[in-house]
Amino acid sequence: MITSELLRIRLSTAARVLLILAVAEAVVVGLIFSFLPALVGGLTALNDVIPNATEADQLDGNQLSALSLANPVTQGVVVDLLGNTGSGIGFPVIAALLLGALTVSIEHGRGSLTASVLAEPRRARLLLVKVAALAGAVLAAAMLLALIRGVILSIGGVANGVPLLLSPSDLTGLWIRGALSLMLYAILGFSVGLLIRSPMTVTLVLGAAVVVETIVRPVTTLIAGVPNPALYLPFGLTPDLSGSNPLATFTGADVIGTNVSPGMAVAALAAWALIVLVIASVRFVRTDLPDRQ
Repeated sequence: MITSELLRIRLSTAARVLLILAVAEAVVVGLIFSFLPALVGGLTALNDVIPNATEADQLDGNQLSALSLANPVTQGVVVDLLGNTGSGIGFPVIAALLLGALTVSIEHGRGSLTASVLAEPRRARLLLVKVAALAGAVLAAAMLLALIRGVILSIGGVANGVPLLLSPSDLTGLWIRGALSLMLYAILGFSVGLLIRSPMTVTLVLGAAVVVETIVRPVTTLIAGVPNPALYLPFGLTPDLSGSNPLATFTGADVIGTNVSPGMAVAALAAWALIVLVIASVRFVRTDLPDRQ
């Protein structure tokens, strides 16, 4: 049964598109940060041809050093599975959310979810299989992204003559937390999709939730300081899950810390995923399914 669910995800157009976009994001962002000083130098040279074409020449030596691959934070950005740059939610997180949400909502809209219930009347077991298959698919994608990001970091390190500055334990921890977090985000998206059932509506709801949270978190931090409950909302946990805020390092700006450790962030995300999954599961088990949505 789980094999058929894995096959369903693998053959899904949405899953293929999201995987392609996630791989493209990993390659583009990884190459940019691996060769960022060279790109800045090229933009600075452009100012000699076209006066004031860019503001790259405004960067001082300390900022250029912070942006180079010789900075462990930059290496962390290159290999981070969550796409953490310190600017908010990363694209891999968005892709995991949408994969979970669209997988179940599209299935419901096409009526195949009803067919699955007829084939397996025990709905709780059916949901368990679907969640397990989704987590397995996301884990496989995370392993692929880790391989791609690791290769890019190796290429950048050789090209720039910079050794790996991340310890094996730091790198392993970053990848394990990233893979686990992506699975939890996919389960959270799946749960929301199971509740809403419409692909278009669930996409809009998740997008609106991300936008609202990006407003609520900094406002509550400025008003109430840290810690405060808003810091444990799920969609802004990316820097906390990764354990760093690269934007603050790159810009040298003073950023108010959240004081949320990676372990606490993973626990908060797991709690959100579990709570919403339980609510969605209870509704799914107790309500009838129409033939078509």
